[in-house]
Amino acid sequence: MELLRYVLPHALAGSIAGVVAAVVLVATNPTLQGLVFHTDGGWLGFILLVGGFVLTFAPAAAGNAIMMIGQDDEFQ
Repeated sequence: MELLRYVLPHALAGSIAGVVAAVVLVATNPTLQGLVFHTDGGWLGFILLVGGFVLTFAPAAAGNAIMMIGQDDEFQ
C-alpha cells in the first residue's frame, strides 16, 4: 500500500506533463494548429495525441519512481 502512495503521485505528475507537452506542441506548431482547428475530426486527433502523451509520460514517471526507491540514502 505504501508503494502505491509513492508511485501514484509520480504517475499523476507524468500525466500532467504529458498533457502540458501535447498542448505546448500544438500551441507552438502552426501546422498542427491547422489540423486541429480547421479539419473535421481534428479534436479527435488532438484527444488521441494527448492520450498518447499521457500513456507515455505517466508510466515513465512511475517507472522512474520505482527505480529510485532506495537511491535516496546514497545521495544524502
